[in-house]
Amino acid sequence: MPNPYESPTTQVEPPVTPISDGIVRQLIDGVDTETLVFDDVSDCQIYGSQHKRRLSGGLAAAAESAGCVPTVYQSVLWFCLVFVPVWPLGTYFIIPCAECDDPDRDADQYRGVRANWDTSQVVVHYSVLVAHVVAIGTLVVWCGWA
Repeated sequence: MPNPYESPTTQVEPPVTPISDGIVRQLIDGVDTETLVFDDVSDCQIYGSQHKRRLSGGLAAAAESAGCVPTVYQSVLWFCLVFVPVWPLGTYFIIPCAECDDPDRDADQYRGVRANWDTSQVVVHYSVLVAHVVAIGTLVVWCGWA
């Protein structure tokens, strides 16, 4: 009788990522993409790097020749008040640009393709925000009573 608790001997498949080669090629070529530029304190910011994929081979070479960093990931675009995310505006697959077209060259620039809404990523971001608010509130109350 085989042991039911024995580990499988078959090859384990790598985790599935929603960022296909077609989406990566679209980001590199800049076809039907949005240019996302964020200054130091912008009304909007991107947070998160879910499903991060480091490009290799021909895709990495194509990304570098297009002026992009050979890394693609999923991120959430947020409306922010001084870096504090307030309202999610959408989920994007993005590739960072190596240099910004901004004349001051002090902004971060990305190429993005809208992705399906990822509720789990938004919930994680809100959870981090709530944890920070509770921690700061507790610290303020504790210091006020001391």
